[in-house]
Parts: sequence; structure tokens; C-alpha cells
Amino acid sequence: MSLQKPVVVPSRRNLRLAACALALAGAVALAASAYQSGWQGNWLLASVFTAERILPLAGLGLLLGQLPRRALPFALASLVFGTAAGILFREPFFTLMATASGAAAHFFLTGPIACVLIGLPLVLPRGARAWIALPLLAPAGAALAIATLLGDPTLHEWSYRPLAFAAEVWISATVALAAAAFDRTWLTIAARIFASWLIAIGFLYGGAYMAAKRTALEPPPFPALPDDGAFPGFGRVLQELDGKEPAG
Repeated sequence: MSLQKPVVVPSRRNLRLAACALALAGAVALAASAYQSGWQGNWLLASVFTAERILPLAGLGLLLGQLPRRALPFALASLVFGTAAGILFREPFFTLMATASGAAAHFFLTGPIACVLIGLPLVLPRGARAWIALPLLAPAGAALAIATLLGDPTLHEWSYRPLAFAAEVWISATVALAAAAFDRTWLTIAARIFASWLIAIGFLYGGAYMAAKRTALEPPPFPALPDDGAFPGFGRVLQELDGKEPAG
């Protein structure tokens, strides 16, 4: 008589319910956050919901959702390790990537790098994904973490990082649950097509950024002040104080 308990595998119906509940809860929380910011361009998480960030996060969710169950804990551990390493060792990464043409002006190419690293294992047949995904998820997590830090519009406000990482986890987890719930042949084919797009986008945009040949961020030039004699910029005001009609 075996004493081992059978492994309980969640049914697809439960996974679908979990995906719907997680998607709805996250959408409500994001809508509340955007409402508090006044639905203007100063939303704290605006940089998270850009194509350059959503595409690799969605690909990551597809990859995790279609990995074998026994490989999933190792994949998550590799992803968390890479995220922590990216946060701790971002300065050496900046130094390394600063030599690449156009990198500093485009988030040090973290978006294209994440697209390629996530697309490579996802484009493979499902039987071969785990062997490639486990070593590549660590640098992919590091690239996504560095992109999150670089996208901070608040200059290190304490609430940005937990909210941004929570939003990214929500995107990937929702896609992963949906991919696991709708595990069909057509979804595997669609995921591989999406992965080929990720790889192409990563190389095309990365190459385009580097072809721009901008090695540093350059401030815009200051406008030239009009020549007002001994008091540049105050000539009109001084004429009004003297009771004279300003010229022009």
C-alpha cells in the first residue's frame, strides 16, 4: 500500500476562474490608481504600460504558463534570482552598455534584450523549452528589473518600485494562468509565432537604436535671449516702468 499522496493538479476550469479573477482585480486596482492621478499624463505606472514593456512581460507569461509543472519552480527561482541581480548590479550593467551606440538614450537597450531572451525559448517546441528557458530567465529578469528602475518618473519615490513590480507580476501571472487554462495546440502555435515577433522586434529595435549613434543623453539647446542692451530680457519691463510704449 503506497503512502504517497496523489499530486493534486488544478483543473482547467479552476485556472480559468483564477485568471479571470486576477485580471479583474488587477484591472480594478490599476483603474483606481489612474483615477487618483486624475487620468492625466502623470500616472505613476505610465512607463510600465508601454509596448516595450508589455510585450516581453506577455511573452514571459506565455512561457511560464506552457512550461512543464515540474520545471516551473526552477523557472521562477531563476527569474527571481535574475531580478535581484539586476537590481543589485545595475551600475556595472550601465557601465558595460554605455559603450554601445545609442544605448544610454534608450533605457540601455533593456527592452530589446528582454524581448530576445524571452522569445528564444518560447519559439522552440514545448519539449525543448525548459532546457533553454531556465538559464535565460535569469538575464531576462535582470533586464526587466533594470527597465523598471529606469522607467521611474518620480526620481525614487518609495511607492513606485513596489507598485511597478506588482503591475508587472500581474501582467505576466494573468497571461500565464490563461495560457495554462487554455492549453491547446493552436495556443502553442500562436505562442511560437508571437515569440518570433519578439525576437524580430528585439533585433530590429535594438539595431535601430544603435544605428542612431547617440552615445549620451544631450539636453536641448537653450533659446537665445533677445538683445536688450545692458539688461537682457528685462528691456520690455523697464520700458513699461518708465512709462514708455514697449517696442513690438
